[in-house]
Amino acid sequence: MRRAMILLLGLAACTHAPIGVGSEAPDFTAVALATGTPVSFREHYRGNVTLVNIWATWCEPCKEEIPALDTLYRGLADRGFRIAAVSIDTGDSTTVRSFLDQFNVAFDVLHDRSGDIQRIYQTTGVPESFLVDREGRIVRIVYGDHPWASAANRRIIEELLAQESS
Repeated sequence: MRRAMILLLGLAACTHAPIGVGSEAPDFTAVALATGTPVSFREHYRGNVTLVNIWATWCEPCKEEIPALDTLYRGLADRGFRIAAVSIDTGDSTTVRSFLDQFNVAFDVLHDRSGDIQRIYQTTGVPESFLVDREGRIVRIVYGDHPWASAANRRIIEELLAQESS
């Protein structure tokens, strides 16, 4: 009995806290396609309203979502809005770059070949998106593709951009 209790305590210590609205956005590192260098989420996006979008080139809903993400980004980037679109493709970055050539996106694209972000953010599939405020808190989670360029989504993000960071 004592041995089982120790094992359960050990397992509990190894698990991540559940990710949800209101929780701190976990840090992760992925390679920025623009530079080929590793980027830490917290270091690179700290203080910005950021949409973390986890996707893959083989995902049809992801493909449908990319133009809306780009429209939203281009409309709000000058106000401090950022997108960190993290590809979980296991191949090298040339596959991701080739795929993105058809879209000409302006937002940041990162590549996590290891797929660690899926474990860290406890995703169930792709695409999944996490809207993070200036304080680094998750304010919205979206499972599946989403009409990001809609007036309602733009309004939500504009409200977050208007809030001062403490």
